[in-house]
Amino acid sequence: MKSSLKSVYICPVCCSSFDLKNEVTDGIEVTTGEYVCENGHSFSIADGIPDFTWPKDLAITDEKTRQTYDKLADEYDKYADIPFMNFFTNPADIREKVANQLNINENSVVLEIGAGDGRGATHVAKRLGKNGHYFLQELSPSFLKKSFERLKEYSGIVEYSIANASYLSFPDNYFDAAFHFGGFSTFSEPDRCLKEMARVVKPGGKVIIGDESMAPWLRNTEMGRIMANSNPNYNFEIPFASIPVTARDVKIEWIMLGGFFLLEFTVGEGEPVGNYHIPIPSEKGGTYWSRYYGKLEGVSDEVKKLAHIAREKSGKSMHDWLEEAIRESAKKYTAE
Repeated sequence: MKSSLKSVYICPVCCSSFDLKNEVTDGIEVTTGEYVCENGHSFSIADGIPDFTWPKDLAITDEKTRQTYDKLADEYDKYADIPFMNFFTNPADIREKVANQLNINENSVVLEIGAGDGRGATHVAKRLGKNGHYFLQELSPSFLKKSFERLKEYSGIVEYSIANASYLSFPDNYFDAAFHFGGFSTFSEPDRCLKEMARVVKPGGKVIIGDESMAPWLRNTEMGRIMANSNPNYNFEIPFASIPVTARDVKIEWIMLGGFFLLEFTVGEGEPVGNYHIPIPSEKGGTYWSRYYGKLEGVSDEVKKLAHIAREKSGKSMHDWLEEAIRESAKKYTAE
């Protein structure tokens, strides 16, 4: 971990700032130490890699995933390209596509969660200059270490950490883009992960998630049944309802013959606000705002009928007629 970036991290549990204790450095690198936040949460640094795993006792699915990839780390090359080959797809083309859609430049600060062994990271790293930064997070320590040699030429801009993708150790609005490809369906808290990614990306920045999820219209085809028979993750349901309210220009596409999805959105600021005050040219009249917030107590059927007759004779919309009628009546009781 580079000394110049040691103050970037925050507590993934409570988002408070850290104190770095027992720090040992080797040149520009922090090799060992311990991050401790004001609420007492602590995370160790070993061999230059901070371990922000939270919860300390992982959910069953996350722990199983970590153990699986720790075991597969040395032989993952045998398996890595099979999902792409299943759909007659070149892995480099997909990784290049994702990197293109991040809309980054040489000075960007980028986060990849669940980065695996870094085999896709070169497509992002090559776009960054000396002033850019690329943070790779992975839950499996053995898997993450496999990326060191692969990204050796980019060591000046790459930072590594061990972490659960649903508990990010970065401040709000820190990154220009964040992405993940290839393991989202195994995350124990995919809803929280989406919200965390939106939290740490600046307004205007991109978030992209990709993984197995057979297109709904293909699940009952022979291809859909065959693929899901060996890998149930092809039945993964994308959590659309959990996309953060800060998401703008949300796009979903199915790639690789429909076997994988890409979910993309631009991060906005807060909940979107529409233009609710445009007059609606109809008999009812009013605006979206007045129709929602301008409701009064109900009236009898007789009064409602009289109001409609009066409105029609006045040639006004019901909104305008009511505004005038209520205002005139109210003046009798509010005039000094």
